[in-house]
Amino acid sequence: MQKRFVLSIFVSVALNLLIKPFSVLVIDAGVQRSIGNVEYGKYFALLSLTLITNVLLDLGINNYTVRNIAQDEKRISYHINNILAFRFVLFLLYALAVIISAYVFDLIESNLTVLILLILNQFLVQNIALLRSFFSGQHRFILDSFVSVLDRALLILIIGVTFIQLPDWITIQYFVFIQFVCYALTLIFAFVCFRGVIHWSSVSWNWTYIRTILTESVPYAALVLFMLIYNRADTLLIRLLANKGAYEAGVYAQGFRLYDALYMVGIIFASVLFPMFSRMLHRKDTQINDLIEMSSKWLIGGVLALVFVAIENADVILSSLYKNQVTQDSSFVFIGLMLAFLAMSFNFIFGTLLTANGNLKILNRISIVGAILSVALNIIFIPIAGAKGAVVIAIITQTTVSCSLVYFSYQKIKFKTSLTTWFSLLMFACFLCCLHPLLNMAPRLLIPILSLLLAIFGSFWFSLLEIKKIYSSLFKETNLQ
Repeated sequence: MQKRFVLSIFVSVALNLLIKPFSVLVIDAGVQRSIGNVEYGKYFALLSLTLITNVLLDLGINNYTVRNIAQDEKRISYHINNILAFRFVLFLLYALAVIISAYVFDLIESNLTVLILLILNQFLVQNIALLRSFFSGQHRFILDSFVSVLDRALLILIIGVTFIQLPDWITIQYFVFIQFVCYALTLIFAFVCFRGVIHWSSVSWNWTYIRTILTESVPYAALVLFMLIYNRADTLLIRLLANKGAYEAGVYAQGFRLYDALYMVGIIFASVLFPMFSRMLHRKDTQINDLIEMSSKWLIGGVLALVFVAIENADVILSSLYKNQVTQDSSFVFIGLMLAFLAMSFNFIFGTLLTANGNLKILNRISIVGAILSVALNIIFIPIAGAKGAVVIAIITQTTVSCSLVYFSYQKIKFKTSLTTWFSLLMFACFLCCLHPLLNMAPRLLIPILSLLLAIFGSFWFSLLEIKKIYSSLFKETNLQ
């Protein structure tokens, strides 16, 4: 397979595995452990609100620029000079929408400062994502990966020192403010990286360009909105509908944290695959079949292995991260979210493939069904079962969406992959399921090591990781230009 894809994935995953899991599973979890499930649940609901509505900040601009720059890198200066003024107007609309929504849903309470900081954070995040879309569109994946982890690396540095010096002083306000500082520094660094690449001109309001963006990118924006609804609305609905909303949201956040960490790994694959799929589909390159096959083996097989290890060690992971904040429902929620992520792993390949092919009508229809299914079922079951009900709905929704994406990918793009790949993945899943009762009989202290070794063994046994092919891709094959 293409050397660029293999090298980009290895570097991207390595950087992200060095930084993001520690940030999410140690720093974020430490904050929740320090302030408790109730206070963290309030913050988690506000965060979900700002994430769901941040489609107003983007309107599909980032996906639009990735696709266009991947096909014509010379227009990068044109894009960024015309986007900036429009992005600022979108920020004002976004801030107004978030504040009004927070008041309507009675989520602010005494957290207005936190909400304002979260709004500013999303503005910075979207602008970082915009610059990263330029890196990605130019196939500068390593620089893109470095920028993607920089804010988290800074957060670890600052919060880590703070935890050593002021362990009892950490608050949500302080935590969110430090995030703001880290995002700001990352944005400055990303701008500096464009020195000499972009030819700056005066920022202007280009109606022609804006109309083009709105015409071509609104379908992307609608897609992002519906995806955010079926991926994140449950956290907000738990806060609003559960009997002990803030507390249940905090319990859900415990399981969601590893789910979110794994989601970052999936995004790495999607961010590398999207411009490559776009270019290969544009050129009608038949090597796309090999790319789909390799990414399916690595991503879906890797997720199977990670989810297996996480489920087998659910109690150990939760007690290590949250100690006395763990509840009776924590393991159920955690295991359920791991299964939901397993279903979601297909989305990073086949959703990205359909997006690169421009099949936005199909993607939007699938996402609308997912959003309606998620919201409707959560409204019914959250008042009854709280976070446990929400996690069951997450599994149902993600499975429905994934099956639809795979089906329509085959229908619209008609790519050809070997049945051996899918048979290997199926057998690997069966192999891991059969190991579950056997591991339950093993000594408790050995389960973490045994589960990890068995997952690695299965990955090689079922040819999901092939050292010879990886070596050949890195050192022998030619690069895709």
